[in-house]
Amino acid sequence: MVSVKLENIKSLEFLKDDIEKLEVFLSSFCNSLEGTLKEDVSNTLIAGGKRLRPIIFLICAKTDDYDIDSLIPAAAAIEIIHTASLIHDDIIDKSALRRGRKTIHKRYDKDTAKFVGDYLFTHTFSLLNTYRDPDILMEMSVAAQNLVKGEFDQLKTKGNLKQDEGVYFRKIDEKTASLFKVSCVLGGMLSASSEKDIKNMRSFGKYLGYAFQINDDLIDLDYKRSAIEIGKPIGSDLRQGNVTLPLIYASREKGFRSGVKRLLIKDKILESDIKEIIDLMNNTNAVEKTKEKLGSYLDKAKAMAGRISGYDRRKGLEQVCRIIEESVSSKGAGN
Repeated sequence: MVSVKLENIKSLEFLKDDIEKLEVFLSSFCNSLEGTLKEDVSNTLIAGGKRLRPIIFLICAKTDDYDIDSLIPAAAAIEIIHTASLIHDDIIDKSALRRGRKTIHKRYDKDTAKFVGDYLFTHTFSLLNTYRDPDILMEMSVAAQNLVKGEFDQLKTKGNLKQDEGVYFRKIDEKTASLFKVSCVLGGMLSASSEKDIKNMRSFGKYLGYAFQINDDLIDLDYKRSAIEIGKPIGSDLRQGNVTLPLIYASREKGFRSGVKRLLIKDKILESDIKEIIDLMNNTNAVEKTKEKLGSYLDKAKAMAGRISGYDRRKGLEQVCRIIEESVSSKGAGN
């Protein structure tokens, strides 16, 4: 996964104290809960998340009138709904690990995990309601709807190696980019930014979300990394039948498609099967083509960042793009 280390990013130093305030707020929220709910929410919400979405929210809110205390509830809401979506994802994908820890449905059961996710979803809107602005609630409502629709569309297309890029990008626009977009837009709205700036922030969030998901697709193929390092087993998407962008590109070659289909239809996909699929993929140009696509969306995101008013906002968003850029190595699948 992409690692955000604020202490190493000079242009984001103004956020260090603010992220600490966010952590205190999230910890206080967890401590206000009881029993299993408290344990499950704490283990998921305070388990080393990157806070990337709240970070871009705070960057977009950075103006002369920047007031962290008024922004914390929205920043927390963004991280909480993201965490809720991960819990629901884990149930659907039958994931055993999340951020290096056992998922809730593995520690307990699916019903417990579902209710924890539902609680976090509803708490998101409770936090945002403190702003008494229906437009803010509407923006998050649309994002939440798209999150669910994206998961549903992914379910419908599992294992379909004939799907094209158009289908893939529609899914990730809903499933991944929706939260990046709303994080940027809420930052613009709560800082009373111009309509032009908010429009450009929305576009920035879209392109950054695309790049983030494509990078995640590549990381899923990197069997040189450990499951603990990236927070989930290598090849998770392949095991679950999720068709990623590298898989779409590789499947354009008939030899690859026939070989992989034989492995993906197995009742139980073994570690050796995952390695064989990745090795077959590395014999195509899929990984390089995917990296090129990732780079093109990062370039688009940086271009949009350059159109947003405010030095700190522009430089902060450009630096977030560089974080993702630097996480993509030139060696091997997903490195």
